[in-house]
Amino acid sequence: MRTYFICPAPPCPNGKLHLGHIGGVYLPADIFVRFQRMAGHRAYYITGSDEHGTYTLETARKLGRSFSEVAEGYVHKILECLRAVQITPDVFVRTSSAIHKGNALAIFRELQAAGYVDVRQGVQLYCEHCDEFAADSLATGRCPACSSPCDSNLCENCGLALQHDTIRDARHVTCGCNLVLRPITQAVFDMPRLAHSLHEAIGESVWPEPIRAKARAWLHREVRGLPMTRHFRHGVEVKQPDSLIGQTLLTWFEGLWCFDTGIREQCARAGLDANAALHDQNTEILFFMGQDNRFYYTLGVAGALLARGYPIPKNHSVQDFYKLKGEKFSTSRDHALWGDEVAGDVGPNVLRYALARVAKPFGTDANDFSLDGLVSAASRIRVWEDALRRCAESARTVESTELSPNFRRFAEDYADAVTALRFWDALDIIDRCFELAGFAHADDWTWNAAQISLFLSLLYPVVPELAMGYGQHYFGGAWRPSLETSAVAAQPKTSVDFPCFSTPIPANFAAEYNKRFGKEQISQS
Repeated sequence: MRTYFICPAPPCPNGKLHLGHIGGVYLPADIFVRFQRMAGHRAYYITGSDEHGTYTLETARKLGRSFSEVAEGYVHKILECLRAVQITPDVFVRTSSAIHKGNALAIFRELQAAGYVDVRQGVQLYCEHCDEFAADSLATGRCPACSSPCDSNLCENCGLALQHDTIRDARHVTCGCNLVLRPITQAVFDMPRLAHSLHEAIGESVWPEPIRAKARAWLHREVRGLPMTRHFRHGVEVKQPDSLIGQTLLTWFEGLWCFDTGIREQCARAGLDANAALHDQNTEILFFMGQDNRFYYTLGVAGALLARGYPIPKNHSVQDFYKLKGEKFSTSRDHALWGDEVAGDVGPNVLRYALARVAKPFGTDANDFSLDGLVSAASRIRVWEDALRRCAESARTVESTELSPNFRRFAEDYADAVTALRFWDALDIIDRCFELAGFAHADDWTWNAAQISLFLSLLYPVVPELAMGYGQHYFGGAWRPSLETSAVAAQPKTSVDFPCFSTPIPANFAAEYNKRFGKEQISQS
């Protein structure tokens, strides 16, 4: 038995979760957790809310409300969006909590003691009109590497972590005025000292090759210290040395460290020693994120783990931005569909499958969500349900023999695909299993119970409600999904006594979608 800590990037509470957030980060993490539990391992879903980001402050200023009030309200809405698509984290860390602030400072002190934190002179952008330092998204400009629009910390287009003195045409988001540079004393994470060992560790990892190559290239050619503190009044305030008092930790460190706080909370619940668990060869940490988090997870977070004596993450699931009508989903521009609202209209099973189908290997830039894809997902699930219902209602013979080698291979290939975070391959295997089993076109309605159990088990991580409903209908209330290939005893019933999970896309939903984003031609399937 292995232990998995599955850690999706913590969302910023400046809005609800849109489909890009869910499909690119939180759903793949949930699929992986469900699969590992099905395989008999311990798997814990750990995330939280990055409550000290400047996006939340921007929203608070626009709404004329307090920072804490906005953060509190959107944390609850984020959890509602997750529940709407049947995702329930085992631990959800509020980074504003005392326990997280204490743990973040403990990690910072640990890095200081290990010699990986330098205190040096730097610069921070400053607005003379507003008389305040600008941090993160409060300062915008153009990336020095690719000239794309960026904020003062990261370029979403090329993934570069930015120094304030390199940003072109820096302006203050609050007032629109040009920003100037002011000298500050700040803490810096000594990446050059860590570069060689981190470069080697990444080389030995099973990270996707594009992610591994980008991280190692930066360590080899562009490595530099990463600022850890800045002047921003919301967040985890640094207590020492005296020259840093009044500064707060960057959320790219502190906010992402919610995974560490969550792991320690989960271990405490289970009566485990967190340090021993993190060093155990049978423990794996995996991070799930969108492309904008790639730099700090692969270098900042991985580097901090290595500097503290822990193994780096076993793998990363990184998704390109999900796009809607050719543009990335955006909370600030309201170019989005919200998870709880769409799940309420089309049902969580259809939405989960549709979003899982959008995911692609990182770097292909082909993660396009569409109404047509949603309609196709509903149609595909309905085909499965129609076949499962015909088998249940018309079967003359039920076989409980062992699975053939072909079906055993499906189980093995599916396990390999999900373990390697290739969710697109896993979905293709489900389709091949369905076709080979012949559920959709059986003439004599003789079906193999083990094949149906396997097919439903392959579906379970993606559409758990549907899989459990039909699994317990066929095999009784004790049925649980499993990739074990032994024969399964069926308990056939003459009719299915629950409604279909493949809810058709409502006409009013399609009409509103076309009104907001432009009319789409829907393929007939």
